[in-house]
Amino acid sequence: MISGISKTQFWLLVFCAYGCMLGQGFIDNTRSVTFPMMRDDLHLSYKQYGSLQSMAQFSYLVWSFAVAASLQKLGFKTVILSAFIISIIGCGITALANGYWTLFLFQFLACAGMGGLDDAPHALSSLLFKKNTGILMLLLHSCYGLGAVIGPIFAHYVEELLPKYSFRGITLAMCGPLALLALIILFIPFAIKKPVSEEQVANHTGFTVWKALASPVVWFQSITLILLTTGERATSTWAGLYLEDVLHLDPAVEGAWFNSCFYVAFTLARLLGGVLVDWIGAFSTEYLVTTLAIIIFTAGLLAGKTGLYILPFAGCAVAFFWPTYIVICMRYWGENASVPISCILPIQAFLGIFVQYLLGWLNDAFGPSVAYWSTVPFISLALVCVVINHLMVLKKEKKEKETKEAEEALLKEQNVC
Repeated sequence: MISGISKTQFWLLVFCAYGCMLGQGFIDNTRSVTFPMMRDDLHLSYKQYGSLQSMAQFSYLVWSFAVAASLQKLGFKTVILSAFIISIIGCGITALANGYWTLFLFQFLACAGMGGLDDAPHALSSLLFKKNTGILMLLLHSCYGLGAVIGPIFAHYVEELLPKYSFRGITLAMCGPLALLALIILFIPFAIKKPVSEEQVANHTGFTVWKALASPVVWFQSITLILLTTGERATSTWAGLYLEDVLHLDPAVEGAWFNSCFYVAFTLARLLGGVLVDWIGAFSTEYLVTTLAIIIFTAGLLAGKTGLYILPFAGCAVAFFWPTYIVICMRYWGENASVPISCILPIQAFLGIFVQYLLGWLNDAFGPSVAYWSTVPFISLALVCVVINHLMVLKKEKKEKETKEAEEALLKEQNVC
């Protein structure tokens, strides 16, 4: 609980943040079913498919940066509702796509929620989650997982109901659940309206967006996060094609089942895992889950079709990647965390554009299994970066402690005099 707002106001804001993440997960993982359908219906190459995935990252980048730049001026509620509205429009007009470029443009709008509905609740949560941070942050991300579970199931149901419309029927139907979430949030009052108080703005205190964007630490943390994110989201972005082109399974049947199983494990881990983060600490948790993910992905990918029953368990490990790392960033930045975090998210999305295009190129050049296999080296590199992050945090905290002790000693001397 934070000072200045009531318990009811606190939980209403938490509910809004959780609702945003539910919507983001729904938009994000429905793509695991619709994107392979788009590739088949519109006859896209692997490079075009990879660039479509890059577009999703670019959309995330544009909209999350727009959130970071406008959040202080427009406030949380306006930004969140705008993200919902743009995504609804994009999903609706995707039904009219008749080629690669129209699909690219319409999905750019549809994926707005992946940025806006991620950046805003993370900035809000950095202000709200002062106690039991691990539990509340993992629960926040379990809502993403819940949306990610619902997405493929919803897509499969719509595809069975309207088979002749393929991805068009699914994206059009997505407008309903998203509009319902937006309507609920519309009628909830926001006790915290902006990331930085008017008093801090007037006194020119706190962290600014431009100061955060110029920080090497923010960029390094963004690199770490995109490495973790590539491993985490490989299942929603590349597993569908891996199952179809390598294992020769149907993405709308076995693919939807596989993704839903993965995200059931993913969501359960986030629902229950917050206790672990608060108990052993964010860094220890990140070390544990990255190592576990490397083992599971390696075993599952080596096992061929049997891996279909192994790989979903990776959801239990990768579920911790993003929220635990955000807790690490919150520890580093302390009271100023909301602005750096709102900048870290679009920067990692910017880096993700090149990563996804690279994976598409590798699939074209070396075979359809390469992109999904990339989870193993990406997570391994992320583990190294987390170790470096740990050393940075310890160094910063040691310096802050020494500064505080020096100030206290000086104050004590002045009092004696």
